[in-house]
Amino acid sequence: MIEELNLVNRDIILNSTRLLILISEFDSKKSFKMNINRIMLYDFFMKFPRTMLPNKEIQGDQKDFNEFYSFFHWQPDREEYNLYLRYLLSKKLIQRKIVDNDFCFRINEMGKDVIEKMESSYAVELGRVAMYIKKELTKLSDTKVESMIIEKVGMVNYE
Repeated sequence: MIEELNLVNRDIILNSTRLLILISEFDSKKSFKMNINRIMLYDFFMKFPRTMLPNKEIQGDQKDFNEFYSFFHWQPDREEYNLYLRYLLSKKLIQRKIVDNDFCFRINEMGKDVIEKMESSYAVELGRVAMYIKKELTKLSDTKVESMIIEKVGMVNYE
């Protein structure tokens, strides 16, 4: 049971770190509403950059076998994302604010300090993916971004 808890904790930390890096990239875009829906959309790109990003955006030639053999599924678990965001809020790394009747998330000073101390190659790669998302995907509607995901994972939108 202890080992299972350790796996769960590692998962929470890994996923929360990825979200923190994503949210931090939007610090300079004050008017941008980073709500849970956008976090879930953009995080798909953060989780699966080799699948979702154009080849020219991917650094190096390394293969990510976890991504290569992952079962891609869309429609992420909203409860899981709420858990990761609550974890970041409890650690006082982000803030939640109501904007136009929607909860939006922003990094705060403590979160920025944590990001500055991250030096792993994984954190650097996630930072590059987050920059790509900010530069390219924020120009598109959420519906367009979702359709890009559906197209890449080979699903049909039945709405």
